[in-house]
Amino acid sequence: ICRKAAPPVPPKRTNPAEKRTLDKEERRQKARERQQKLLAEFASRQKSFMETAMDVESPDSDVAMDIPAEQQVSEAAYDCVICGQSGPSTEDRPTGLVVLLQASSVLGHRRKSTEPKKLPTTEEEQIYLEGMCAAAHDVRLSMLQRYFKDSSCLQAISIGWEGGVYVQTCGHTLHIDCHKSYMESLRNDRVLQGFSDKGEFTCPLCRQFANSVLPCYPGNMEKSLWQCHNTKSLQDLVKEVEELQEQLGTFPVSISSETNLSKEMESVMKDIKNTTEKKYMDYSKTPGSPDNDFLFMYSVARTNLELELVHRGDTLCSGGASASGKRSCINQLFHVLAMHMRLYSIDSNYNPWRKLTQLLEDRDSQISNEEKADVPVLYKDVSSLLLIQILTMPQPLHKEHFTCIVKVLYTLLYAQAITALSVKLTPEERLSWKTSGALKKNTCNSEKNWEVLLSFVISELANGKIYQEEENEQISMISSSVWSPESIEYSLQQFCLPFLRITSLLQHHLFGSDLPSCQEEEEFMVLTSCLELSVSPYQSSNQFISASCLDWTVPAFEILSQWCLEVTLFAENHSDQAKVLLIQDPTWDLPHLLQLPENYNAIFQYYHRKPCTVCMKVPKDPGLCLVCGTFVCLKGLCCKQQSCCECVLHSQSCGAGTGIFLLINASVIIIIRGHRFCLWGSVYLDAHGEEDRDLRRGKPLYMCKERYKMLEQQWVSHTFDHINKRWGPHYDGL
Repeated sequence: ICRKAAPPVPPKRTNPAEKRTLDKEERRQKARERQQKLLAEFASRQKSFMETAMDVESPDSDVAMDIPAEQQVSEAAYDCVICGQSGPSTEDRPTGLVVLLQASSVLGHRRKSTEPKKLPTTEEEQIYLEGMCAAAHDVRLSMLQRYFKDSSCLQAISIGWEGGVYVQTCGHTLHIDCHKSYMESLRNDRVLQGFSDKGEFTCPLCRQFANSVLPCYPGNMEKSLWQCHNTKSLQDLVKEVEELQEQLGTFPVSISSETNLSKEMESVMKDIKNTTEKKYMDYSKTPGSPDNDFLFMYSVARTNLELELVHRGDTLCSGGASASGKRSCINQLFHVLAMHMRLYSIDSNYNPWRKLTQLLEDRDSQISNEEKADVPVLYKDVSSLLLIQILTMPQPLHKEHFTCIVKVLYTLLYAQAITALSVKLTPEERLSWKTSGALKKNTCNSEKNWEVLLSFVISELANGKIYQEEENEQISMISSSVWSPESIEYSLQQFCLPFLRITSLLQHHLFGSDLPSCQEEEEFMVLTSCLELSVSPYQSSNQFISASCLDWTVPAFEILSQWCLEVTLFAENHSDQAKVLLIQDPTWDLPHLLQLPENYNAIFQYYHRKPCTVCMKVPKDPGLCLVCGTFVCLKGLCCKQQSCCECVLHSQSCGAGTGIFLLINASVIIIIRGHRFCLWGSVYLDAHGEEDRDLRRGKPLYMCKERYKMLEQQWVSHTFDHINKRWGPHYDGL
């Protein structure tokens, strides 16, 4: 009965297909187990290797363990992307950032006008190059060198507007000795031999293009040590800064001992100098002068700060770190520049710090005895003075000394803003402000009242020939507007803002202080608060008075009288030049490429039969520079100079080695970067969004604004080398 109720179940037969799937799963399970076992074995081996390789046991290790965690200074640890070891950068075995050094003229192509430059497509249209940043700085420097001592001129301005060196990094670090081994292996590789002979390589981790390694200075991560609350008076700090500057030649890294770190710092400095052409470095009247090197080094710092500001949209309202700021190497760059700048001694008699913080006597006799005078303080570029002061200080710089330097330089900047404004006023307005300000001179805090300061400056400069009635057209045009107290306050703030932005950005990199976001109209107030210039940051921006940030180290009217005397003495023989040099306008628009027409036919019809301006022949392959609009012959032997064709020569003169050319007969764009070139593509597409290379299909082509904006962004951010991968040598034949 039981058997009938529950008959025995026969054994289940597995068909061949099911058996195969079971075998597969079993094999997969075994493979997973083997893989996990291997990974665990590798991890244990790596751990034991790191313990033996990074063995730091020493007799002092037990003592170090007793120190509380708060007092231990943590050194910055860097991961080498070649050997995988992590540790601090030391003098014997330094670690470096993978960097790309390239010459840049982007800053020089900024203009005063916010209207874009249009590409000419008719005979009536032309591009005028006046109002360009590079040209304005060249004119100013040549004028200063004409009337003042050469060595003083080369510390009164910055260069690098049309051949500056921009340093950018992918953010990865490696040991210098590992990098040398890596470069040696590239040289032994026949395929990459030409690539590495010029010092170029790709980052071993991210494969980003690079050509140098920037040593990381050995130091701690405790930036809070530099930010301790300052209880010293401003006068004490001024004396400390002067004493520290006189200790030139002393630097934490001993140069005489020739450590590996100092050798690498010298090596990267040579790389920086070799990046740009000699004509962009040699501005002294005496070739080979050390003043040239001094000027070039602090200008490299200026170029990198200005370019980061451009990448942020020429404003710090957004706060935080920009895309370029996240991978910035300004801190490491400053240590390299400071080490070399401190080797040059500044004569204490000509140290600008003394003229800014002390009342000098017998100025008349000093000037009369010399052939050429020093550049008056009111003509000097304040941002350049800031970098000179900071880079000639012992590193790392203390926050209290940085703030002291900024406060002193702000007084000079404000005096320059007041004098520039006084020249723009009409004689009637000048008399009115002079009278109203004089009445308030004896009131409380008159040294922090722009009306009193303006009145005093007008009365001082009136002793000379600055305010003569024969005003040139430019000044009379400027003075056509009526100046109200609000417009004067706005003008003073706009004059000071570029310096405040550069200084805030520098403080952000050196000390890690945050850049707060704000509204555009609050930028001045927020930046002065961040730099500890203003005492009450919470007042509304409408009531904010820029003069309240002034902190004079010496009596304001006495130092102003001293500065104005230098200008009036110069104006006795050169009144027009004295007036032109006083009018400084530090604001520039963002750099842009030429504005192209909507329809490509307009370009083609005007340029494809246009004769070359050099050889006066119609070129076979005409090209057009999209930065300045110059018409060139591509591969034209007729315009060849010194075995270089015209496009390559123009890329050196216009873009310091970078050229963006539109080929008229092909509608494509080629990029020249140094000794290489690549095809970028076309910014003109047909109705279906497709390119028509070499114009074979003959379809109407229209401007693609997104592509052109991308091209412009790559030019401004110097990322052609990273984004475009198909590069080839041009052998100077373009």
